[in-house]
Amino acid sequence: MTDIVSYCFQDFVTDLEMITSVESDQAEMIGKISRKMRLLLDGEEFLTKEEQVADPGGYARHLVHLDRRRRFVVMSGVWQPGQGTPVHDHGTWGVMGICSGELKVTNYLRLDDRSTPGHAKLRESAGMWCGHGNVSYVLPPNEELHKVECLEQPTLTLHVYGRDIIECNMYDVENNSYRPY
Repeated sequence: MTDIVSYCFQDFVTDLEMITSVESDQAEMIGKISRKMRLLLDGEEFLTKEEQVADPGGYARHLVHLDRRRRFVVMSGVWQPGQGTPVHDHGTWGVMGICSGELKVTNYLRLDDRSTPGHAKLRESAGMWCGHGNVSYVLPPNEELHKVECLEQPTLTLHVYGRDIIECNMYDVENNSYRPY
C-alpha cells in the first residue's frame, strides 16, 4: 500500500520561489501560481490559528510568508460578514484563493487616460461570487481595480502578491478620484 502525500504549504512556497525566479511574463506567472494555489486549497488545512484571527473592526490580514529575496509575499485574509474593501489597486500582480467561506469580487475598468493625478473614471466591469477552492487574480494595469466583500459567512483567504503591499490606491467611483491608502 502506498501513502499519498498531499501538496503542502512548503511545497507551495518552493513552487512560488521557482516560478517567480524563472517566469518573466506576469500573466504566465499568475496562471502557474493559480494552478499551484488550487492544489494547496484542495489539501489539508495549512494556516496557523494566529493566521486565522479575525478583527471586528475590519477584515484582518496576516503575514504568512515573506520571500527572502522579496519576489513575493503570502498573506492570509480573515473576513467577517459585512466586512470588505473599498475599490482599490495593488500596484503589483496578485493571486487570491478562497480557503473557506465565500466572497463577492467586483472588478472595475479604468476609462480615463491616467494623465491627471488624483483623477480616475471607473466603470464596473464584472462581479463574481468566489467560494472554497476558487482562485482569482489581479494584473496591472488593466486587470487590477476591484473591491471585495464578505456578505454572509466568515471567510478565510490566501493571497500571493508580487511585493509587500504597504500602500495602494483607493478609488472613489462616484467622484472620479483616487488617493493613496
